[in-house]
Order: sequence, then structure tokens, then C-alpha cells
Amino acid sequence: MPTPLRTRLFGLTAAATAVLALSLATSATADAAPAASRGARTTQSAQVQATVIVPNEVGKNVGVAINDLISAGLGLGFREYHDNVCDYAKYQVIQQSPAAGTAVAPGAVVTLTFAVRPAAPWQCP
Repeated sequence: MPTPLRTRLFGLTAAATAVLALSLATSATADAAPAASRGARTTQSAQVQATVIVPNEVGKNVGVAINDLISAGLGLGFREYHDNVCDYAKYQVIQQSPAAGTAVAPGAVVTLTFAVRPAAPWQCP
């Protein structure tokens, strides 16, 4: 059974479009190659990745620090420091990683080390 004319024309149009697209792509690549070999810059689309500056959370209550980091779009990690000599306030952030002022990707994890007091009957003055 012969193929209808409309189907043949559609197939021919699709093939012509594909050939045209390939020839344009090949032409653009060929034009860029000599320019690159001469040391000229070629324009390429580059994605700009956003960064977030890590805020300083040292010295703050861990609850406040958590709110700050979530508001900045950062992830959270935790480490407890068992303060048996009571050098720090209860739940005070004593260290963070990465350090304040570091540029990181959105969602990067900031690990907070915070002080916890000894369990009863041990008491801090």
C-alpha cells in the first residue's frame, strides 16, 4: 500500500529540519575552533552558582544559632561538648565548622559544637 503524500511530506520536513539543525551546530563548532586556537575567548554559557556566607554563631545559644542557619539556607550538624568544669553557658555554641565568613553552597552543613552541663547530681556553681 502506498504511503500517503501528507505522511511523506511530514517525514521529509522533519528530516530537513534535523539536517539544518546539525549543520548549524557543526558550523558553530567549526567557527569556534579556529578562534580558540588563536587564543581568543569563546563565549560559553556558564552557570553562576549562588553562595551563602556562613554567619558567626560562636557565643550564641544553640537555639538562636539554629534559627540563624536555617534562615540563611544552610544545613545543620551538631556536636556536644561535655563541659564538666562549667566554662561555658548551658547550650552555648563554642565552635563552628566551617568558620564564620566562609562562602559555601546553599544547603551546606554547618556543624555547631555546643556546651552541655553534667547530669545531676553534679552541679555547676
